[in-house]
Amino acid sequence: MKNDSKIVGQRIVDFLKDRDITVHRLSVKSGVPNTTLVDLINGTTKSAKLSTIISVCSALGISVHDFFDFPPYNEVEK
Repeated sequence: MKNDSKIVGQRIVDFLKDRDITVHRLSVKSGVPNTTLVDLINGTTKSAKLSTIISVCSALGISVHDFFDFPPYNEVEK
C-alpha cells in the first residue's frame, strides 16, 4: 500500500482531473503555495498539515470527509 503522503497527493490529482483545473489554479483558489501542492502531489512531503487539507477542500468545494471518503480510509478494520 502507498504511504499516506502519496495517497493524499493522488487524491488531489484525482480531484484536479475531475474538475479540470490546474495545480496553479488550485493554489490561487486555496491560498496554498504552488510548491506545497506540487510537493504533496509528488509525495515529497512526509505529511500534509490539516490546515492545508482544509484549504484545498474549501477551494475544491468539498468537505474534509469527502476528501478522505475512499479506500483505504473508509474501510473498516477487522
